[in-house]
Amino acid sequence: MSCLLDLSAAFDTIEHNILITRLSSWFGSVLNWFESYVTSRSFRVKCDKDFSSEHISSCGVFQGSVLGPLLFVMYTILPQHTYLLTFFKPPLYADNTQLFLSFHPRNFDSSIAHLQTALQQIFSWMSANLLTLNSSKTEFLIIGLKQQLSKIDNS
Repeated sequence: MSCLLDLSAAFDTIEHNILITRLSSWFGSVLNWFESYVTSRSFRVKCDKDFSSEHISSCGVFQGSVLGPLLFVMYTILPQHTYLLTFFKPPLYADNTQLFLSFHPRNFDSSIAHLQTALQQIFSWMSANLLTLNSSKTEFLIIGLKQQLSKIDNS
């Protein structure tokens, strides 16, 4: 079974203080460099020839940068990676996560319950870290041979 999770505005919602706290546990002397990279960044919006006033960005990492996806993974995936590896084998992508769960057809109901529990914990973790799961783009896919799939009682 595969569960494909998608985050809404993922790169834009990275809270700088949470990111810096996470980075401080991995990086000692270079932490100041990361902090200066993500904090106190300003931006303006251009429409035709007019510019908006300058605003300071309080959250987000830059999608077009080399560090953006890396910082995003360090913010989101790594803190919950230990939990996920206990039950699933998630590939590490930037703003999309896939959970794979192998199960026997007779264990379908318990496997679904297990997946629902994991999703509730992931949802709670994301909410606590100011991230939003895009439920309209979250999909479930059951993969198996025709004989295996016919043994699943999902009535």
